[in-house]
Amino acid sequence: MSPEAIIDGLFAGSIYALVALALAIVFQPTRIMNFAQGEALILGAAVAYQIVALEKLGWAAAIGLTIVLACVMGVLMERMITLPIKLSGSRNAWIIATLAAALIFQSVFNLGYFDVDALRPSPIIPGGFEVAGMTIQWQELLTIVAALAVMGLYDQFLRRSAYGRAIRATAHSSDTSVLMGIPVQRIVVLSFVIAAVISAVAGLLAAPVIFVAPAAGLVFTIKGFTAAVIGGVGSPRGALIGGMIVGLLDTIVRSLVGGSIGNFAVFAALAVILVIFPSGLFGKPMEAH
Repeated sequence: MSPEAIIDGLFAGSIYALVALALAIVFQPTRIMNFAQGEALILGAAVAYQIVALEKLGWAAAIGLTIVLACVMGVLMERMITLPIKLSGSRNAWIIATLAAALIFQSVFNLGYFDVDALRPSPIIPGGFEVAGMTIQWQELLTIVAALAVMGLYDQFLRRSAYGRAIRATAHSSDTSVLMGIPVQRIVVLSFVIAAVISAVAGLLAAPVIFVAPAAGLVFTIKGFTAAVIGGVGSPRGALIGGMIVGLLDTIVRSLVGGSIGNFAVFAALAVILVIFPSGLFGKPMEAH
């Protein structure tokens, strides 16, 4: 196993951790596991590809436009998912609603980039450096640092801001939050928007390094979902640890054995962890709202 495989695993783990965090952010106030979350990652990759690779306008324009479009996507996603759930009255309607939203966004990206195999812009910071004979790409290091920063900032947002405390209260009990005067619907929309922005940023960071196809949103959702379950659904700290476990295990096993054995190792680890820790490494038993 090469040292570069560990760096690649930390890089991939950072991407999966950001998606897992986004899933946790939506899950906390809604108890919905948003299977359309990976499409926000594709949005970030698509904007970066369009603005940086095709239009040559630079990364500043790509980042700004991505944040704006991700906010719009978050609002649309919230309406596309929560409205059918409310109208159906079924406790399992979220499964169909989130998958339907994923397929709709996937179709839009496929139409826009039907002849593109990978949304591959140039790196934000080109090149790399060597440490003890190990080559590290600046883009990979930037992604790892960015993932840690996002996790830390979101933790501080939850603890110190009024909206963060409102999200925590809504996650504990939406009915009690309504009685306390907390605007639950606004909190739900905010959660979808924050999650979409975080996932889109993950797409910006991932696209210059790994294969991001226009139709790959569900693949990233599944990896992020696996990371979230391993770490504990709804736990931001668990999202980080779970993402790193998935990324490192997948990458290291692939480098040693090759093929699709990495996925098998990830899901085997998921099964073992859930047998020992049914709620994940840092999760708590889920309570009905």
